[in-house]
Amino acid sequence: MSHWTSVQTNIKDITALEEAARSLGCGIAHNAEARGYYQGLPALMVIIPPESPYDIAANKGEDGNISLTTDWYMGYVEKVVGPDFGLLKQRYAVVMARRQAYALKAAFTEETLEDGSIRLRIKGAA
Repeated sequence: MSHWTSVQTNIKDITALEEAARSLGCGIAHNAEARGYYQGLPALMVIIPPESPYDIAANKGEDGNISLTTDWYMGYVEKVVGPDFGLLKQRYAVVMARRQAYALKAAFTEETLEDGSIRLRIKGAA
């Protein structure tokens, strides 16, 4: 029996996803097999949450978007990346915003609020 669950995303940039995952303390393996209950799953990139027996498989679909697949059993992965990968997707959005600010030669600041949301400020775009 497998516990794998896939979530389709609008994520297209695999290197930004890697940076987002690393910011959450995750390890990365490329062209590897993600660990899950009973069996592994081949992946373009494997996100390895700390202290978890299960990984996240990131694979590109035909539309260019990256799907994220994991085994949610016992909440190991969710503790790190949030429900439905919410924290991971949030960090991805921050990485993409920072890259855009840099491209525009703008100042970029990031503040994590008490509720876990992130406030971004971009000033001085060219």
